[in-house]
Amino acid sequence: MISAAVLNAVLVVMALAWLTSVATYTFRPTLQDIASHLMRGERYDSAALDQIVSRVSSDAGWFCDPKLRRNVLLIRLRLLSNAFEAGNAAAMDLRLPDVTDAAKRLIACSPAESIGWLALYWAETRTLGFGPSAISYLTQSYALAPHEMWVQLFRAPLALRAYNFLPEKLRRQTLDDFVDIVGARQLPTAVVIYQAAPAATRVLLLDKMCSQPEEVRLVFRRFAQDRGLSISHPCFPVSANQRG
Repeated sequence: MISAAVLNAVLVVMALAWLTSVATYTFRPTLQDIASHLMRGERYDSAALDQIVSRVSSDAGWFCDPKLRRNVLLIRLRLLSNAFEAGNAAAMDLRLPDVTDAAKRLIACSPAESIGWLALYWAETRTLGFGPSAISYLTQSYALAPHEMWVQLFRAPLALRAYNFLPEKLRRQTLDDFVDIVGARQLPTAVVIYQAAPAATRVLLLDKMCSQPEEVRLVFRRFAQDRGLSISHPCFPVSANQRG
């Protein structure tokens, strides 16, 4: 017969094991948690994202679950972005088919997903260059989500890089993306987008900021200076301290 002391010890160990398993499950980020963080522009290690997406991709392929397929696409896009930001062209080429496949699966399940069309736009311009198909994908993305902030944060840098090749309506919409991002006071991100844009397009972006409050322009310029950028524009006058 087990003594009361031994039985109590066993129960304590079992309770601790149960609490540990519950805590591990409770605090482990779900796929939706990670996708939500990615939508806000937060970063994850590529190796960790690879492990996560490999576990759920098969389920996303079998079931028409727009949320699941969108989350898979967001992870694929982040992995592609990581390769792009690292300047790793070989890794980008390896990631692109995964992005294309995830985007097509999402659109097949839910054709109104703006991020799916945007992903196809990026993959198209990378693999086949800028042409009618790329324009049609970008047009669809804007038509379905003209002012959805989390999509705009993905879309603005991609669209502005091709600003000179876009039809007039898409040009206006890309500038609207930037205005919305500034209006949401996502100023560090706005500066990164500004920096990545072609030189001639940068002037247009600064023109769009003329109607912003002075303090917003000052903060934007400060973030730009932190990235080694010097802004010369009538709406960004140089202060006496800066002249000195």
